[in-house]
Order: sequence, then C-alpha cells, then structure tokens
Amino acid sequence: MKLLCSSSSLAFIHSLRIALAGEDIETFCSDAETTSLSSIAGPIGSAGRVYVLHERDWNRAVEIMKELSGPTQERMAAAPNKGPLPIWLVVGVSALLVAALIGMLAG
Repeated sequence: MKLLCSSSSLAFIHSLRIALAGEDIETFCSDAETTSLSSIAGPIGSAGRVYVLHERDWNRAVEIMKELSGPTQERMAAAPNKGPLPIWLVVGVSALLVAALIGMLAG
C-alpha cells in the first residue's frame, strides 16, 4: 500500500477514488469523513488520503491523478497571456449595443 494523494478537498478525493475504481485500481481512503467537515467549514479536519493497494497499479494511478489535477504551473505559464481589451473597443461596442437597444425599444 502506497500513499498516492493527500488533500483537504473532499470532491477531489472522491473523484480520484472513483476514477481509479473505473480503471480497476484498488484503493483505500482514510480520513474522508473529517475531510467533509473541512470542505464545508474551513480547514478544521485532517486531509483525506488515497492509497494505492498494489504496486503494479502505481504508474497508472499517478497518470490518472495528474489528469484530474488539471494544468500544472508550467503548462499555465506557456499559455499566452492576452491583456485586457483596449478601452476604445469596449466603449465603442457598448455604444453600439446601447444604440441598438434604444432602436428596438423605440421601434
């Protein structure tokens, strides 16, 4: 038995457990009940933990956990950061929408 994940997010712990069960990977979850209190009332419980029972399933379990975890900092940093729209564009589009709305209400 090997610790795969420790998290205070009840949703993530149970999503991971369900995803692993879908791949026929046997797991054990500990402290899942106190994690539910932590998710509702803030950080008052201990973290829920997911253990993988068999060593042969470890690599696949890590892959599944990474897929559920979302983008890493490196992948997020690689995405181009588009700045805010120019103010003239926002004002112009807003003016057109207001004019269209007035035209529809008046007509």
